[in-house]
Amino acid sequence: MNGYSYTTIHIHANEQPHIGVSIYPDALADVEYYPAKGSDAQAFIRIGYGAAQVSIGTSSNTQITDEHLRFAYQLLTAASGYLADCERLHAEQNTAAA
Repeated sequence: MNGYSYTTIHIHANEQPHIGVSIYPDALADVEYYPAKGSDAQAFIRIGYGAAQVSIGTSSNTQITDEHLRFAYQLLTAASGYLADCERLHAEQNTAAA
C-alpha cells in the first residue's frame, strides 16, 4: 500500500486563492472522532496522514443549526459511499487475484 498526501495552493490575479489538501491513505492514516462533552463542548473529527491534518467540527458555544445537521448528513453520505466503493473494489481485486 502506497499512500501519500499533498497540498496545493492556487493563486491567480484577481481571483480568490484556493487551497486543497488531498490524502490518499494507507496503513499510516488515521481518523479520530472527539465527542462533545460538557457545556462548552465541541464535537470534531480529525483525519491525519503524516504531517497533514484535517479537522472538521463545531466551534464551542455555537448553537447547532439545521445547516450543521445538513453538513453532517452530507459527510455521512460521502463516507458511506466511499466505504461501499472500497469494499466493492477490494472484493473485485481479491476475485481477480484468485
